[in-house]
Amino acid sequence: MNCLLTGATGIVGSHILFEWLQKTLQKSSTEKLYLVVRNTNITAIQRVKKVLTDSTRPKFMERFTLEECLSRLCIISKDVGSLTQKDLKSIDFTTVIHCAGSTNLTHSKETKQQVYTENYSITEHLLKIVPQRVSRFLYISTAFSFGIQEKVVKEEMKNFKVSTFRNPYENSKYDSEILVKRLCKVKQIEYQILRPSIVCGRLLEAPFFETPKFDVFYAWAIFLSKYAKKADNQFRIWIDKTSGLNIVPVDFVAKAIMYAYETPKIKELNIINPTKISHKTYVGEVLRKFNINQFEYVSNKPENLNVFEQLYYKTIGSVFEKYITVPDLKFDSELITKLIKELNLDSSLGVSENFINLIDFSIKKKFRKSYI
Repeated sequence: MNCLLTGATGIVGSHILFEWLQKTLQKSSTEKLYLVVRNTNITAIQRVKKVLTDSTRPKFMERFTLEECLSRLCIISKDVGSLTQKDLKSIDFTTVIHCAGSTNLTHSKETKQQVYTENYSITEHLLKIVPQRVSRFLYISTAFSFGIQEKVVKEEMKNFKVSTFRNPYENSKYDSEILVKRLCKVKQIEYQILRPSIVCGRLLEAPFFETPKFDVFYAWAIFLSKYAKKADNQFRIWIDKTSGLNIVPVDFVAKAIMYAYETPKIKELNIINPTKISHKTYVGEVLRKFNINQFEYVSNKPENLNVFEQLYYKTIGSVFEKYITVPDLKFDSELITKLIKELNLDSSLGVSENFINLIDFSIKKKFRKSYI
């Protein structure tokens, strides 16, 4: 079963690539994976080679030569948005894993346009041009497409509507899911919607803590590394003390996606962590890591802000405000727990005990990107 993958040089997409290659090469399959990769300052094939040989790649990839990997891959040197029906007409694939997209969490008008173009419009374009022989479309969404709400979130919720989102990114993913379901029905394509939560570095297999990009919650550590020295007064940080972050390791996300790929009966899967990490636990640990020892958790945004507080709430605090100050999403974890047990993994996926290790690793790496 040949497959087309978008986003193969991204955080999750590259790990899907690694998992796909491992399974294919181990069983000596002749299956091909078509990668849509655009040229940048280097060619698309050079970008793919960089992903496959980078030191951050999983240890298991060392068992395969670059030539073996490339023998199972076909590179389409284009941006997904510029693909045409003619480009795909002669390519023999029946399944699509659409992982490309934007994860920009900011709130500006420009951001809204960007995330809707990269998440919604390009998904619509891809679905309209795929050949008739395509029978399955896997869409990589986000667990936060459910927005802000109090209901327990399940995989498939009939007539489920969301009216409140934390940012345009979440809204674009929600709308994209509706689009995928509608267009797949029209084109008689089976769909699978897979929703990873917040993604962190590798925790299941070596090299541990690695990620090609320190994204989302890592931005908090990036901010503190630059500005913590300005915090010479009491720092009042606004959090919901009863809530937490839902974080999943990138290697687990890739394994869950491959599990769904091999299990077509799964229509929707929330790739979440059954165990959240409490804000009041990790926030204090991270602040102390950057020598901010005078801090106070508050239940409302403070007034009469000092210099450091003004800087925080104007920048990174405004991005993460709706994630750490409101009640978190409550997920039904029955399906993902079954997968965790099947893979013989710890129920927390190692996140709780390794959160500070992840932060330490990002500091050690100076938050540098690798192949992205």
